[in-house]
Amino acid sequence: MLNMPKVVSLVPEVTFKAINVSLTKGWEFKFMENYTENDVILGCRDADFLLAKSGFSIKMSRRIIENIPSIKLIQMDGVGYDTVDIQAAAEHKLPVSNNAGQNAGPVAELTIATIVALQRQIFVSDRDIKNNRFKNIREQLLAKGLAEIQDSRLGLVGFGAIGREVARFATMMGAKVSYYDVFRASQNIEEEFAVEYKPLDEILAFSDIISIHVPLTERTVNLIGEREFGLMCPGALFINTSRGEVVDQEALAAVLESNYLGGAAMDCISPEPPPPEHPLLNLSPEARDRLLLTPHTAGVTRGAFRRMLLNALDNMNRVAKGEAPRFVVNGIKQSRMIS
Repeated sequence: MLNMPKVVSLVPEVTFKAINVSLTKGWEFKFMENYTENDVILGCRDADFLLAKSGFSIKMSRRIIENIPSIKLIQMDGVGYDTVDIQAAAEHKLPVSNNAGQNAGPVAELTIATIVALQRQIFVSDRDIKNNRFKNIREQLLAKGLAEIQDSRLGLVGFGAIGREVARFATMMGAKVSYYDVFRASQNIEEEFAVEYKPLDEILAFSDIISIHVPLTERTVNLIGEREFGLMCPGALFINTSRGEVVDQEALAAVLESNYLGGAAMDCISPEPPPPEHPLLNLSPEARDRLLLTPHTAGVTRGAFRRMLLNALDNMNRVAKGEAPRFVVNGIKQSRMIS
């Protein structure tokens, strides 16, 4: 059992206050907002835990990990863990934990919302009506025909907590859902969520809507590129609420310009924030109407972020009491020695 555990938090103190999360009594917290690798190394001297950020942060690199020997656990503030060198952490027997499943509901909500927004052309309609083009846009949409989720073929790439929540929502709305994941779910899970497993290429070729829900790893960088877009049905919708690096940005811009896709929604792009010359920010007006962007906010509602920070504090408390950490992402199931 640790006496007065010390936490180095890369999450600002104002964030805890804003979502009404109390710091653990009797613990010492050191907050860092603007930091370099050297700052993190120095800040972690004699500390027990490092609360790291899932996004918009310098990477917790091998150099950092090699120089924070007192840290028992790197705890993420969110679900993503691509800002940590998890291999280096594993080599140094340092567990890295995330907050798996804590934001599944909000991400699934936004996924469904963007599907409906693209199917019904909500944002184009709003813009045109405000520009005194009510009759024009109504006639245009009715002539084209508007889709709905019921009877749509939804293909999920990734079937973890978020993918399953999307499946649950979509099947309630009448969609026919299939999925691909490197780890196929059990028959019981497939029956519970009313989904069918298919290889990735079949998901891409036979779905009206493709939604991406995979973590960012070496295997998933540019998982969806020119070849994969070419396999999709003409007019298909493409949704990405995972990580921008999973999608080849140039390939997405090109397929939007070609009018092959019916539309795309991206909650995350690469890099973040995007530079002015980013291909998705320089589309033609017609292609721009087929793209919906949000600023990587699918899983950071107040409620979700509160749940994630509460889970993070609870997980560090488990380790402080000598228990094994939960939601470990790098295979190290036991924390380093507690003195």
